[in-house]
Amino acid sequence: MRGFLMLPLLVLACPSHAQFGEKVRRFLNGDSAAGPDYDTAYVLSYSSTLTLTALASYRTVDVDLEQPSGNTLTYSTNTPEQYGLGLDYKWLSVEATFTVPALGSTDPSLGESRSRGLGIGYTGRRLWARGFWNSTKGYYLNEPARWMAGWKPGDAQVTRGDLSSDTYMASLNWALSRKRRYSQNAALYQMERQKRSAGTFVAGFSAWRTVVGADSSLIGPALVDTFQLASGFTTVRRTLLGASIGYMHTFSFWHKGFLNAAFLPGLAYAHQVIGLPDGTTLTGTGAGSLIEMKLGAGYNGDSWYTALTFSYYYSTTPIADNLNLASNYTFGRFALGVRLGALRSKALHKVGL
Repeated sequence: MRGFLMLPLLVLACPSHAQFGEKVRRFLNGDSAAGPDYDTAYVLSYSSTLTLTALASYRTVDVDLEQPSGNTLTYSTNTPEQYGLGLDYKWLSVEATFTVPALGSTDPSLGESRSRGLGIGYTGRRLWARGFWNSTKGYYLNEPARWMAGWKPGDAQVTRGDLSSDTYMASLNWALSRKRRYSQNAALYQMERQKRSAGTFVAGFSAWRTVVGADSSLIGPALVDTFQLASGFTTVRRTLLGASIGYMHTFSFWHKGFLNAAFLPGLAYAHQVIGLPDGTTLTGTGAGSLIEMKLGAGYNGDSWYTALTFSYYYSTTPIADNLNLASNYTFGRFALGVRLGALRSKALHKVGL
């Protein structure tokens, strides 16, 4: 009897589950029965082809103490190149890179920097999202003659092996143009080709979580008065929620060559917790600014592609009167990819792949 009562529920549940799965696939990939959701005169898609990419990347991370007068104390990383692999298929892009000591080339006098990173993204027709994590330890002081009394050329570089930073960032962007002629996938991952030049204004939202810390103060005792602080500080934990608006454009030439540029400035709400050398903390909120810039060029063929791209992320917020803490991330990425073909997997199909 119980079986007869459950049977109608099972019959109703199966179509419901199938319908939900189909809605997910349509949201992620569009409605395949409705034809291309882009202007085919401008965009050629390879999104249904699995692409394997060999990556070489170079990234720098700066921690800046900025004054309104223009004085900036900067700690930078002595980061070697990173190498890794990327997989791209339909809406999913995953990349992982690592430092390979045998292949890295850095100046030993600037100390050792260790860095790891992971990125994952979704790139749709008008909506795209990206998240990355970066962890770096080991910095050196820029312009030590300016900030360290008695330092002169030829002296040992001022390094901070104890200084570390961890950053988590998530961004969501929406293309404002409804013509569907601009392809972000063609610009970033070459899963599509921009056949003709096109661009779009973009509105975005981003969230940052940055933790900067060291065993001792980032500002030496001799610089406390210079930066108008009652004491130095050893840690900063900062959360930013920001909105931006900007423009992106891809210039297409020689059928398969491209040049892409993007500029997205914005404003952010900031929440910060500053750790002082005596173990106490200061908490505050305020406004900050964000900037995201990209520049890339490459060749996008039918069977393989290659691209060189640069990305720059900048954020700054006040941490005291007349003093800002800023962080800069510069990414250089060289990619060489090959298109392998379509995947036939029921499990992947259920999640829109």
